Amino acid sequence: MPGINTTRSEAFERSDLLSVLSYEVSLDLTTAVDTFYAKTEVRFLSNQVGAKTFIDVVAKELISATLNGRNLDTSSFDGETLFLDQLEVENFLTIEALAKYTNTGEGLHKFTDPADGEVYLYTQFETADARRMYACFDQPDLKATFDLDVIAPSHWQVISNQAATLINPTGENQHWHFDKTPRIPTYISALVAGPYIRRDDVYQSSQKRIPLGIYCRKSLEPHLDAEEIFHLTKQGFAYFEDKFGLAYPFEKYDQIAVAEFNAGAMENAGCVTFAEDNFVFRGQATEQEFNWRANTILHEMAHMWFGDLVTMKWWDDLWLNESFAEWASYSALYEATRFTNSWAAFNTERKNWAYRQDQLTSTHPIGTDMVDIETVRSNFDGITYAKGASALRQLVAYVGEDHFIGGLRRYFHKHAWGNTTLQDLLVELEAESGRDLKPWVATWLQTAGVNTLKPEITLEGDKYSKVTIHQSSPEIPVGSKELRPHRLRVGVFDIVNDRVERRSSIELDVSGSATSVPELAGIKQGDLLLINDGDLSYAKIRFDDRSLKTLTSYIDRLADPLTQSLAWAAVWDMVRDGEFPTTKFIPIALRALSPGSSLLLVAEHIARHSSMAIETYASTKHREQLRNDLALGYWHLLTASAPGSNEQLALARGFATHAKCASHPELPQYMREVLEGSIKGIVLDQEIRWHYLSSLAAMGKANLAELEAERDRDQTANGLLSFTYAQAALPSESGKEETWSRIMKGSESNHILGSLIGGFMQSVQRDLTAKFVDRYFDALEDIWQRFAFETAEDLVIGLFPIHQASEALLERTNKWLEGHQNAPSALLRFLGENRDALSRALKAQQCDQSVD
Repeated sequence: MPGINTTRSEAFERSDLLSVLSYEVSLDLTTAVDTFYAKTEVRFLSNQVGAKTFIDVVAKELISATLNGRNLDTSSFDGETLFLDQLEVENFLTIEALAKYTNTGEGLHKFTDPADGEVYLYTQFETADARRMYACFDQPDLKATFDLDVIAPSHWQVISNQAATLINPTGENQHWHFDKTPRIPTYISALVAGPYIRRDDVYQSSQKRIPLGIYCRKSLEPHLDAEEIFHLTKQGFAYFEDKFGLAYPFEKYDQIAVAEFNAGAMENAGCVTFAEDNFVFRGQATEQEFNWRANTILHEMAHMWFGDLVTMKWWDDLWLNESFAEWASYSALYEATRFTNSWAAFNTERKNWAYRQDQLTSTHPIGTDMVDIETVRSNFDGITYAKGASALRQLVAYVGEDHFIGGLRRYFHKHAWGNTTLQDLLVELEAESGRDLKPWVATWLQTAGVNTLKPEITLEGDKYSKVTIHQSSPEIPVGSKELRPHRLRVGVFDIVNDRVERRSSIELDVSGSATSVPELAGIKQGDLLLINDGDLSYAKIRFDDRSLKTLTSYIDRLADPLTQSLAWAAVWDMVRDGEFPTTKFIPIALRALSPGSSLLLVAEHIARHSSMAIETYASTKHREQLRNDLALGYWHLLTASAPGSNEQLALARGFATHAKCASHPELPQYMREVLEGSIKGIVLDQEIRWHYLSSLAAMGKANLAELEAERDRDQTANGLLSFTYAQAALPSESGKEETWSRIMKGSESNHILGSLIGGFMQSVQRDLTAKFVDRYFDALEDIWQRFAFETAEDLVIGLFPIHQASEALLERTNKWLEGHQNAPSALLRFLGENRDALSRALKAQQCDQSVD
């Protein structure tokens, strides 16, 4: 039965029957507070006269529907689907509806800015939520042109995929008409409306003039650094137009910061939306944050060609869409911007995500079977993005970069404005390179799991006699037993003048269970032997004893940022695998943040890994001491850092994060010293103030009155989110009960719910949250029924009591899964991933327990 969870078979049956020509959509955004008027006129063809089909429309009320002048029976409308019958060859369908604004980040999201009471709207349609704003055949292979008309308050900006004309430029309300789009899929059509402020610029390429716009809420205008964003945007256009050999395919390029966005950004054609916290920085930003913003901007820009101009037929190729944008954005960062360390950032930020995801019981091949929309929604994960991008890097190396780019150009020219599958791209790459790519596809795209590479060393004196790289397959049932071929380098490093420097790097093919490295025979042993030097392949790596000892003392002294990133990721993975104890890991983490270490560029990730190591992977006998060691270590690093530096800002944030969990009696005073401005160089912007007050609240060292006073001085959307988090973090039984009730009531917006969950789930408050374990399991099915998909996902994952880790909790989780095998597949997947995280935590805690 068609509905919100469209199946692939339903979609293919519909696209085999229909060709959609055009949509004319008329919206009135002035009629009511909770609903809006939406009229859709669709012209489409059917290849079977008299056939039946359905159109997607999620609405509060269906006002009327006519097909080819005939009134349709709307009495059976279920709020999601309208059935159509007696189709003709040429069809004209008109549907009028009252649709609902959402507060979940899906469909047409409505947000009221607490700073000034202004209302802002934006759409988010991926994967299949265009139907929440207008009636449509909501699948990627039924492309059409779009004409959009919007009635909105006269003081609003209204932005869509194309340029707009004001029909009546005076009056209380205004009528906006947008130019007809090229043929695009429904999921990248877009509408953004509200009193946004705008900045303008132009990019002039050798082929066309592209108007550029940047928008944000009025209350964020003082923080918008439009000049920097425009500069990066122009660098991206120049790079991609040169690489792809094709001009930007749309008329204009707008970038809009929007509130309460679930994702990082969305590649709507010519109308890209960004989560505003990652796009407009209210306070000081670290170099890592600037790098991440740049990556997101270029990622969405790459989609204008790969995804928007040429679109996947169905979501089976979601991985290719996202992996390509991932690979392209990091390539552009490295080659065309100031962020030349971006492949090191990719290893820490993204590839580590892929390794983590690829070791869960829910792992899947890069090219996976997307049987329905719910399956698609569940697979916006580290495999789809980062593992896929890693595989593409290997493919580039395998066919040669020139051949890869040549194949892309052929692909874009051949399939512009159409729909494709992976095979269409492979055809062009094979034609360009002369290589048969079927074995590569079978090995890398059709199997799951990550291999582990570990050296075995035999010495004669101080020289290598034999070095063998052993490859192991993923543990079953996770992944496959595939032993993949890897093109990689093995680096030999020496300690030279207190630095770890590369002496040599040997490139070779690794395959099977054991591969000898004869080039190393007779060479003096290095202080560090690094498999996958340069990060060419996708595999977990391990170290010999001497190398691990070197990293323990010198991880901050590795001369190359990518080498540091690889080393850090490998040691962190060993902690997660229960092979290296947290007690030995925390000193390495502190050393990684020493002055001069390039890992300071990803200090936020170091902080997260360190916190997770202690709160999830440390044994109870070591946890309290480790908390104090980490917090005090951060304090010493902070007070010794250069005033006003990027390092100082990152360390200041990390200190507050770690101090809230520690018990050392002087830590609250140290935190107050920061808040009072006693540390030279730290700018006490609102973001820093909230970060410290929230941590003090979790410690019980800031009360509700202090938090309310801060909220009164920061009456912004961010201020409300921060207050909500801090209030939920207060360590009181009544407060936890109130927070739990607010969460389960289901009336809060997606971002307010996120703040409630984050504040509620404080690892240092295990005793207070222990009584909610049973209530969590009792609520799971109700959560999945009542909440929107992404919100339900956040609740199922965010409220899982991982900090109550025990064999009893593992048994309880397994029992629920065994007793609810008919529950929705996505719910089972997310709870199964929670179970995997719990099993991993128990294993890591046993490893740490063994340390005296």
